[in-house]
Amino acid sequence: MSDVFKRNDDLKVIVLAKRLIKHTMKISNNADRYPKKARFTLVDPMQKTVIEIYKLLLKANYLNTNIKSQFEERQLCQSEAVYHCDVLLLYIELSLDENYINDKSCEYWVRQVMEVKKMILAWKNADSKRSSF
Repeated sequence: MSDVFKRNDDLKVIVLAKRLIKHTMKISNNADRYPKKARFTLVDPMQKTVIEIYKLLLKANYLNTNIKSQFEERQLCQSEAVYHCDVLLLYIELSLDENYINDKSCEYWVRQVMEVKKMILAWKNADSKRSSF
């Protein structure tokens, strides 16, 4: 990967969310795994969801926690990102149920999602403890 896309100051949860996007795209764009009939019902929503997680985390990271309205918006972005993690877990479960992925692939993917979700919740909790609001 080009150094242009690597940033040392990225928050670890954002780095992990980016890794989750890449994994999701790699798996879901594989025509041998996901048939054409699953493109609109499962693959497209799954890809949009994982990108939304990243966008929400990026937005949350840009907000100033010393300004009450921005702190509240940051908390909301973090909560929405957790919600989208849960939605992504549903898509992964459906993928397993439809035999688009196997157990091993499912476990790896779920671990990635849960790692991101856990870090978001820890970040949100740390923000709440530091906040004066």
